[in-house]
Amino acid sequence: MAKILIVDDEKPNSDAYKRALELDSSLYEISTAANEHEAEVLISKENFDVVITDLAMIDDQSGMRVLNFSKEKQPLTMVIMVTAYADKMDRYAAFENGAFDCIAKSTPGLKTTDEIIAKTKTALYFREMIESQIESQKKVAVLKRYFDPKVFSQLDNHDVLALKSKTITIVFWDIRGFSKACEILKAVPEAIAKFLKAYFDLASKIIFKHGGVLDKFIGDGIMALFGSLNENESSDDASSAAKAAIDLKSEFEVLLEQWIVEWSLYTPEIIKIGLGSGMHTGECLVGSVGTEIRDQYTALGSAVNLAARIESRTIDKQILVSQTTYARLAKSFHFKDAGIINDIKNIPGDFQIYELIEEIK
Repeated sequence: MAKILIVDDEKPNSDAYKRALELDSSLYEISTAANEHEAEVLISKENFDVVITDLAMIDDQSGMRVLNFSKEKQPLTMVIMVTAYADKMDRYAAFENGAFDCIAKSTPGLKTTDEIIAKTKTALYFREMIESQIESQKKVAVLKRYFDPKVFSQLDNHDVLALKSKTITIVFWDIRGFSKACEILKAVPEAIAKFLKAYFDLASKIIFKHGGVLDKFIGDGIMALFGSLNENESSDDASSAAKAAIDLKSEFEVLLEQWIVEWSLYTPEIIKIGLGSGMHTGECLVGSVGTEIRDQYTALGSAVNLAARIESRTIDKQILVSQTTYARLAKSFHFKDAGIINDIKNIPGDFQIYELIEEIK
């Protein structure tokens, strides 16, 4: 039986979420907490599979503290952040701290309880998948999922995994309209979960094909690194990232067509989703970080944040790149001007971005 904790200082909200989950499944054991302090007491006493927490309670960072405490106690806890104040939620900060997903109560056309049901089921699916991996593999084998098996032999050299400063190209992908699709298909969450698995499998193969490292899955998003295993930075790293983004854009459309047919068996409503991608080339700390329980090869630093923010500006089928990535690709790929962004949280300045169209043949 899955153990779920709901943390919200407004009792009508926690009651509504609890009632909706209980009506959806009898296989949930659900506890509630009125604030972060009550949540910490409960979390310290037992392990929860999913924690659903409001962002703003005692203050605007209450939910983040629940997230951090949950992940410190049990790294496999899937934490879903919920808020009515979307402008106060730094989604990428939440994801960087281990959140599974974020829900904005004010999202037009969505019912919060239905979205919580769908994302709780998806979170439990991914937790089960991760637990299965941990049980069947040793720590070093877990790391293999980040790398193309062809290059995994390099990891015998522990220096490759050591945290070091490198210039790499970071790429983020995210599915536009996915929350709405979850709402439409809430009665058949397995149809969403199977689609996500197919999408992640496809993306992994394409990232590996172009020499990239699969950093992480973020809800319905993906983060990949290009050039992190190379001794010296090269424009070829950015080129590999661009080719991967173009390939995934094309292959995603083929995959989506197949699933649109599948989903039509369950709903008469039109489902509109699309893939957006953003990339930036910059200096990061790259290497293996973690504990004996959970290890991860990843990149850290403001360059990662900028790549994520660029991705957040994309629309369906759009690939946006930073000036530094464009400079490395301008002679080999077609671009068009995508304007200037200057409102990136915690990163002051004006940043020119470009839309990647295609490779020059």
